Order: sequence, then C-alpha cells, then structure tokens
Amino acid sequence: MKIVKIGIILVLWFALGSVKIYAQSGREQVHFSIPKNIYFGGERIWVSSKVEKGNEEVESQIIYAELLNRYNESVAIAKMPLEKGTSFNFLKLPQNLPSDHYLLRVFTRVSPYQDLDSGMSQQLVTVFNRLAPPAVVEKRSESMLFQTKGGDRIRLSSNEMSPRRKISVKLEGNENVREVSVAVINPFLSIQRQLKSSEIYESIEPKLMVPELFGHIIEAKVELDQVDTTQLYYISVHGNKSALFTDRPDPDGRMFFDAGGMQNWDYLVAQANGNKSLLDFTIVSPAPRTHFKKSFEFPVLEITPSDESYLMELLKGGQVEGYFSHEFNSSDAPVVTGFVEDRVYQLDDYTRFETVETVIKEYVPEISVKTVQKKKEFRSINEIRSFAFDSNPLMLVDAMPVFDSDQLAAFDPKGFKTLEILSRTFYLNEEEFPGVMSFSSYKNDFGGYPIPTNGILLEYAGIQPKITSAISLFEPSNEANEMMDWRTVLYWSEVPQLSSSNEEVEIVIPELKGSFLVTIKTDQGTYTKVLEVN
Repeated sequence: MKIVKIGIILVLWFALGSVKIYAQSGREQVHFSIPKNIYFGGERIWVSSKVEKGNEEVESQIIYAELLNRYNESVAIAKMPLEKGTSFNFLKLPQNLPSDHYLLRVFTRVSPYQDLDSGMSQQLVTVFNRLAPPAVVEKRSESMLFQTKGGDRIRLSSNEMSPRRKISVKLEGNENVREVSVAVINPFLSIQRQLKSSEIYESIEPKLMVPELFGHIIEAKVELDQVDTTQLYYISVHGNKSALFTDRPDPDGRMFFDAGGMQNWDYLVAQANGNKSLLDFTIVSPAPRTHFKKSFEFPVLEITPSDESYLMELLKGGQVEGYFSHEFNSSDAPVVTGFVEDRVYQLDDYTRFETVETVIKEYVPEISVKTVQKKKEFRSINEIRSFAFDSNPLMLVDAMPVFDSDQLAAFDPKGFKTLEILSRTFYLNEEEFPGVMSFSSYKNDFGGYPIPTNGILLEYAGIQPKITSAISLFEPSNEANEMMDWRTVLYWSEVPQLSSSNEEVEIVIPELKGSFLVTIKTDQGTYTKVLEVN
C-alpha cells in the first residue's frame, strides 16, 4: 500500500529555534580525501569525508561535495549522508564539462559560516572532455615534476609491473598508517595539495544557518518588495518514490522545506497554492556563496601532442569504471506521515474508462462530480459528519498537487495504477483540505499528466544512496577474460586494512599503461613512490 508522505514543518521550527544554540555550542570541522585528482566527464569522484566537533557529537546529517569552475560557478553538487560524522560516497561528474581544472570543496550546511578555514576543505582536480579539449601547446607551462617524499621507505614485493600480477606494498618503520592509495598520476596540475579557505576566498556571503538535524532541507525564496506571508507553497519531490512538503514565506521571503527522512529523488516540482505565478520564486542552493581573492588563480590546463597516448589510456579507465559493481542502500528513513488513506482502489481491478470523471462516477462512492460554472469539480464525502464538502479535495498525482479539477476530470487515467481516498478533513500544517484524492502512476512519472501551467520542474537530486560495501570497490573484475583491467585507482582506503607499518596491502597491476603514485599517510607524515606500468 502506497502512502503519500507529507513533511511536517514543526521539525523545521524546532531546527530554526535551535540555530543560535547550535552555532554557539561548537564548530564543525570538515576533512575529506579522494583517491585521485584526474578524471573524464561522467566519472565518479569518490569522497571519504569526516566532520568533527571537538568532543561533541556531530548533529549534521548531510555533507556536500561541490565543484566550482574558474569563474566561481557551481557546476555539480552531491548531497551525501553522514553517519556518526563520517561519509563515503561520490560526486558524479557531468558528461558535458569542458576540459579544465576545477575546485572540489566539501562542507556541511552550517560549517562554512562557523569557521571558513576549518568548516570547508577543498582541492583542485582536473577534468577532461574529448569533445571540449583544452589548449594544445608544444610545451606545457604548467609542467608537473613529481618530487616524491620518503619513497625509499615504501617497499614493494616485486619490481615486475606486468598486468594481472599481484604485488604487496609496505611501509618500513613504526608509524600508525591513516591512509593508503595507489592511483594514476596527474601530470597536468601543479597544485596537488589541499588548499585552505584563507588562501582562496576574499569573503563569504552571510546566510541564515539552518542545521540539517534530520535530513536535507530545501531552501526557497520569493523576491518581492512586499511578501505575502500567508501564501502557501508546495514542493513535491519525485524519483522511485514521491513526497509532498509545504511552507509559507517569512517576511524576508525565505522558505525551508524539511524533507526529513526522504532520501533519494531525481527532481522536484514547485507550485504556489491555486496555481499562482512563480516568476519571483527561486530554489536556493545549499552551497555557500564565496568570492575568490584576486591573488587566487586557477592553473591553466594545457596538453601537448605527446600526451595523447596517456590521455587515451585514462579515457579507457574512465569508461570502464562505471561497470564495476558498487552496492548501494536505497532505503528511506521513516518520514512523518500526514496522509493515511481511508480507501484504496486498484484501478486495474475495475473497468478501464477513458476519463477520470467516468471512473469517479462509476465506482468511487466517496467522491462525487459536480458542474460548477461549466467546469467539473469533485466533492469528497465527509464520513465523520455524513455530508459532502463544498469544494475540491486536495488532488494529487504522484504527490504533485493538481489545481485544475476540470482538466483532471477529462484526463485519461490509463497511466494511473491506484487511487487513494481520504474522506474527512485533512490537516497539513496550518492548512485544512476537504478530503484527499490521490492518484499514483505505474512508474511514478505522473502517468502522462502534465505539470501545472505555473509549476516549475527542476532537476534537483536528493540525498545520495549510502554505499553499503566499499571493500572491493577498486578491485579488478573477476571476469578477467571478458573485461580489460583499465582501473585508474588500484587501492584506496582512508581506514586501511593495515593498522601499522608492519602490515601490508596487496594490489593487482592493471592493463592500463602509465604512472601510478603510491601514497601512504601516517600520523607523522606522507610518503610517496611512483610506479611505472609499461
């Protein structure tokens, strides 16, 4: 039985009321690590992140990874779930990104405003697009000379770098190992360390801090000289499941739709009550708005004709990466439920009629159809008081509100699977509705019903699924005869299997030719060594 999930804004008032206390109780410090810093469009940037708050428990439930271009424009963002202050997830790179260096930065909803240096971490990454290549020169002005550090302390069980051969990596000494990675080298980027915010940003624009204590909060704003604080706005989110949330603007036009435990969705539909205009309505990004220092400049991305073979090898790795098996947990946490139906109709159990009006008239006694000023309207029966309401019920299609009853009455419901009816007053926040009539489609795609004329459909993805298993993420495919081993990351673990330098990790040499960098981070420093796979 499907339930249309309605977010209740009481949680948000609690969150807003605790902003001041939350901000003063401690600062969230953000750390992250990635296995490599060179990619092709469409690849995943795997991000291992951690949020600390001194000795206190971290309240934030979401951490963000965002990609900025050299013009300070956001080109990609991922909303990743935190569990006890840690996250292992990814940012999917758009296919159409032009070849260039980009700034990858990681933060929570409140951390940059508490302390910009410790609350936001970042580093440059390089992204290639063969349809939008970088400048080709005879000699790169940004030549990368790898000055490895302490590589003589990294011991390999063999110097033979032939494909499919297993070798072990070990650090000599008596230090606690924190991270181990073996990944392709990026010879096109001169700045490969993580950067402090104080090196990059001149300022950050102030913003109301809304801690995400339960899940992602969708922020919206109405840009009007005189804001109508009584106007009700709806946001429905859609993916494998759908949910509906509401809010009214404050005097400054701000709204916060708390999605709570709703996790994964692909896009949203925003509407104003009565299908009013949304010309002054905008969705606000959760990312902070910062301004670069004049002294901070992105390096120039240049390639030479001799780089072609190396880039072709990397392209192979980028294309095959998507075929590796990753396990995701797509289950949603419980959401506060505001609508529990009184009656459910499985429409395939009945004769299929050509209009919603006929369906209602033929076998839905809880709803009647009336003609008011030459337009069709619906009336729900109030079962508690045994009389009919005098206006349309809340009409939903896959949790999206519908305001034109005449259009819905004439619509062919062949794409609708179920009809759920609530035959009594429905209370949603401060709003009262004379019953609910909710249709659900087979594929959760509105069953062909059009988006209302003044509605706004936006690609606005929800929280990423949790990664349930990362142990074998970068291991080669077991189908050795069917899939070439073109991995660009051979090993990576921020909580590696070895806890001290007396232990070792095992890697498998790929069929991808090129230079790989072995990096071992300990409590006392970082050690690097270059592997050449020929």
